[in-house]
Amino acid sequence: MRLPLFLALAATFVLPSCLLPTVSGNVGYAQLGVSGDVGYVSGTGSAAIQQDVKSAFGLGDDQGAPYGRVALDTGLQVFSVSAFTFSESGRGNLQADFGDIISLPGGVPVQTSLDLTNIKAAYALQISLGPVAISPGIAADYFDLDLQVRDTIGIATEDVQLKGPLPLLFVRGEVDLGIVSAIAEIGYMEADIDDVSGSLLDVEAMLQYHPTPMLSVFAGYRGMNLQLDGQIDGDTIDADLTIDGFILGGGLRF
Repeated sequence: MRLPLFLALAATFVLPSCLLPTVSGNVGYAQLGVSGDVGYVSGTGSAAIQQDVKSAFGLGDDQGAPYGRVALDTGLQVFSVSAFTFSESGRGNLQADFGDIISLPGGVPVQTSLDLTNIKAAYALQISLGPVAISPGIAADYFDLDLQVRDTIGIATEDVQLKGPLPLLFVRGEVDLGIVSAIAEIGYMEADIDDVSGSLLDVEAMLQYHPTPMLSVFAGYRGMNLQLDGQIDGDTIDADLTIDGFILGGGLRF
C-alpha cells in the first residue's frame, strides 16, 4: 500500500505544475509610430506612386495607444489574443497624385487621418526544454485600417480602407526564470491572391518582472509591417507601412 500512496502524493506535486492551465492577462500603454510609403490611384489605368507618410501626409509622430493581451497555457498548448488601436492625424503636401488625380493631384496640401485596430489570435504547441519553451503554431491577424486624405479646403476626400483577417505562420519563444520571464512571438505571411501580392510581419515581445507569483509588470515591443502591391476593388495600391513602438504595463497570472 505504501507505493500507490507515494505515487499519489507525487502526482499532487507534479501535475499542477505541468498540466494545470495558467491564465495570464496584461493591459498597458503603447507608444507607437507609423513609417513607410503609400501610393493609391483610383482605377487601374495608371501606376500608384509611393509617397512618404511623413512629408506627403504629415504622419509619423509617436502616439499613445491602449494595449491588451490574454493567454491560456495548458502546459502543452498556448492560446493567446492581443490587441491594440492606433490613431494619428496630420498635414502634409502630396508628392504625387493620390486617388483621383483630378481632385488630389501632386503638390496639393492635405489633411490626413489614420486609424488602425489590430487583433491577433494565436494557437501554438509548446515544446519545453527546461525553463525555455518553443511553440510553433498558427495565428490570425485581423486589422481594420482606414486612411483618409482630403485637401485642406475640404473639396475632395480619398478614403483607403483595408479590413479583414490574415493567416500567419507563427512561432512563440519563452524563457521563465520565476521572478523574471520573457516572451517573443513572430508571425509572417506572404501571398499572391488574384491581382494583389502582399506580406505581413507581426512581432510582439515582452520582458516581465513578477514581484509575486500572481502580479507582473512588463516592458516590450509591438510592431507590424504590411506590404501590398496590386489592385483592390478596382483601384491600384502600392503600400509599405510599419507601425511599431514600445509597450509598458502590468498583469495578473492565475
